[in-house]
Amino acid sequence: MASKRRRGDGDESSDSEEIDISSALAGKRQRTQPDQDSDDELVDFIRTSIAKRDTKKGTELVKKVKGKTKISKGEVGGGSFQSMGLHPSLLRSLTLQGYRIPTPIQRISIPALLENPPRDLVGMARTGSGKSLAYMVPLVQRLSGRHATAFGARALILLPTRELALQLLKVGKELARGWHASHSGHAGDGEEVEDSSKGQGLRWSLIVGGEGLDEQFEMITNNPDIIIATPGRLLHLIVEMDMDLKSVQYVVFDEADRLFEMGFETALNEILHRLPASRQTLLFSATLPKSLVEFAKAGLQDPKLVRLDAESKISSDLKMAFFSVKQAEKDACLLSLLRDVIKVPFRQAPSAETETTGDQPRKGKMKRLEQRTAPHQTLVFVATKHHVEYLLNLLTTANYAVSHIYGSLDQTARSYQMDQFRRGLTSILVVTDVAARGIDIPVLENVINYDFPQGARVFVHRVGRTARAGRRGWAWSFITNMELPYLLDLQLFLGRPLKADVSGDSEQEYTESLILGTFEREKIDEEVEYIRSLEDVNHSLPILREVMKRGHDMYERSKGKASPPSYKRAKDMTKDSKWILAGSDSGVHPVLLRGDDGPQRRLREEARKALLRSVNSFRPSETVFEVGSKGNTTNAALMKDRRKALQRSAQRRLSASMSTVVENESEPENGPAGGEVAMADEDELAVVFDTTSRRQGYRDSEFYMSHYQKDAMTEKGYSLNDGASSFAEQARSATFDLTGDEGVVDRKRRQLNWDKKKKRFVKGDGVGADNIKLVKTENGTRLPATYRSGRFDEWKAKSRVTLPKIGEAENEGSHRRKPVGIGGQRFRHNKIVPAKPLDKLGNDYERKVRQMKKKNEAQDGETSSRPTSGNRGGRYGGKSFARVKTELKTSEQIRKGRKALDNRRAKNGRPTRGGGGRGGGRKGKR
Repeated sequence: MASKRRRGDGDESSDSEEIDISSALAGKRQRTQPDQDSDDELVDFIRTSIAKRDTKKGTELVKKVKGKTKISKGEVGGGSFQSMGLHPSLLRSLTLQGYRIPTPIQRISIPALLENPPRDLVGMARTGSGKSLAYMVPLVQRLSGRHATAFGARALILLPTRELALQLLKVGKELARGWHASHSGHAGDGEEVEDSSKGQGLRWSLIVGGEGLDEQFEMITNNPDIIIATPGRLLHLIVEMDMDLKSVQYVVFDEADRLFEMGFETALNEILHRLPASRQTLLFSATLPKSLVEFAKAGLQDPKLVRLDAESKISSDLKMAFFSVKQAEKDACLLSLLRDVIKVPFRQAPSAETETTGDQPRKGKMKRLEQRTAPHQTLVFVATKHHVEYLLNLLTTANYAVSHIYGSLDQTARSYQMDQFRRGLTSILVVTDVAARGIDIPVLENVINYDFPQGARVFVHRVGRTARAGRRGWAWSFITNMELPYLLDLQLFLGRPLKADVSGDSEQEYTESLILGTFEREKIDEEVEYIRSLEDVNHSLPILREVMKRGHDMYERSKGKASPPSYKRAKDMTKDSKWILAGSDSGVHPVLLRGDDGPQRRLREEARKALLRSVNSFRPSETVFEVGSKGNTTNAALMKDRRKALQRSAQRRLSASMSTVVENESEPENGPAGGEVAMADEDELAVVFDTTSRRQGYRDSEFYMSHYQKDAMTEKGYSLNDGASSFAEQARSATFDLTGDEGVVDRKRRQLNWDKKKKRFVKGDGVGADNIKLVKTENGTRLPATYRSGRFDEWKAKSRVTLPKIGEAENEGSHRRKPVGIGGQRFRHNKIVPAKPLDKLGNDYERKVRQMKKKNEAQDGETSSRPTSGNRGGRYGGKSFARVKTELKTSEQIRKGRKALDNRRAKNGRPTRGGGGRGGGRKGKR
């Protein structure tokens, strides 16, 4: 009002004018005012002014936290976190955690997600590029880092694994920590806002499988702002608690391709149907198909596609080596790789220095051990949990410190094993594909594919655990002859050459090429004997190995197939002597010849190869059938004729191969004598050397169009079916129906299918009884998606908790009703115990009958003579109407009344003990 009076000193009509707050918003006096008649322009003006103010204050905060001299290039200015208009508290959290310069996926995604109105986004970038931070920063910014008192979650993040959910919860809490409204300095904020902001930070809820339902019921009851969940357990809680998700504004599908392929399709559809249509939906993954047809179920509306690193696919700092091994020698090759190449140290007994006594010293030691990861720490990926159990026992018996994780392991045990590995207390972590996605383990430099993955997409996620955030790493892969087609599919996906040797000692070729080789035969034989000696120490190893073999056979039958051309190429490679494959003595992998004595070892290896070639080229003049035979025997004549036939066949093959070369050679006399030789152009070279055109016939590029797209190999590797589908399967799914999609759905609903359990034809797809949607629980049981066990009702009655509706204040019904202490109202038990029937054989039976008759007559007379009006009479006995208890019953009271009536009936129907009560006892005495 003071400013209003100052403006009105010289103008009588100033009282009707509006106050100009633009200077307070923008931090300086505005020369031009926005159009006051347009609310949209005013909102945009305020938002722009706040963004400019946040950018300016963010720059000042970064300089204050790091110092003007310590700010490196890219931390301030265009493309930095500071230039995105983030809240100063959020920017401070990023700076303190070491996030200085945004990655490409963050630089594009964060501004796009902060736009108004919100827009859906699909993001793809290789592993280790910061995708989690790309959607967590806009999430905290949109929720203003503050807890909302209205009941209902505002954000939902769905992830495929529990470890990824735990990691994301830690990242989110670190970002939202230290959020203060006083730092923003918005117009109108005062000192009282700072006091009211204490204890009102964002509330997080972790809903994953393997945890107790009662704790998760309490989490939802406490009104979380952000729910981080796995789809199966979240759907269970939604159905059990009849949860309403209409308040959700922000939905994230992290590792989206894994969510859709893990059997969560039914659960995801049920969750999506309960979400509001105005939500903002995000899909993030390291491997996403170019076409969004497979993700149309997510309900995206005009999404923005951010597809980065689609050509590089994996980190340029990742070095790869592939070893051709035999299936029976994989464990021996693993021990040789760990000891001789990676040089993993053996387990050491805890020393006296690390032993602590008391609580306080132990806490200090735990803090120092928090991130003590070492460069030799190794992640081993296997196919099944049976492989995990076998390798755990084998490596532990070999005196290595080992942790292990697989899907059916208890969540507490999984967290403990991951914590041991992250702290550096164990050197090896044996896991299945449950840890292949999103898990960030610091300073991890080695990843071993004990079982080669069936798809290129899984390989990208596995090796993405190393060489993250600019660090270097190695990926070691074991390849059997049966898995060789999958390696050839990976070569087409990555677009890198497959080699058997390197030109020098540089490690650059291991990042640009796929180098295939074998282990040294002598060392593998030694390791095989060493494993046999370990069986005398651990007698369970043979049993676990047999279980692993049976599990591997089932795994081989269940996994998809590689492309048919890869099988043909793999068959040709096994026949070609230039490739160093398992079972051949042609040489060892070049990566094993590194080191100080590498040149000498390489020379010895070349001499060994020359000796083996000379031995293999020896052909005896006679066979075993001709040794010691004298004269022209039958066997000698037969082998002589056979040798001549083989020689003629070899000459025909040689002449056929030479004729092709002779036909294409030009005659010397046809060319210009003594002149310059005419150079062939590209068309002539294609005609002569293009063998595919000769095999498949002439194809005019102007009229011929292939059914494979240009980047078909890349998209096949990114596909959810791991590229196992052929052209026939793709063409079968591409149908053209004139009746439209609704006609297709109706036809599928009416058609009959054979149900194996019911042994008869049923309508629809036959999923469950009467085509009820089924979901798979954690123990493998398939239950209807709408199944309720009543656990929440029991917990609610035991805890005396009621849930408010969406949008209501959380303190109206979400708090627990506790009994009042001394002097207050206590609980009143209204249980009615019916009277026992009168004993006809008792001495006082007639007297009690007369008393009951008089009592009933007195009550009837009082009812007939009771007044109907007046202060003391009437229906409510003279009480004031405000103090009369309502007669309207809730559904809960009706249900309790019916239950009490059933209990009384059941109690009256039971036979009495002792032969009919007191009278029966007397009868027995008589």
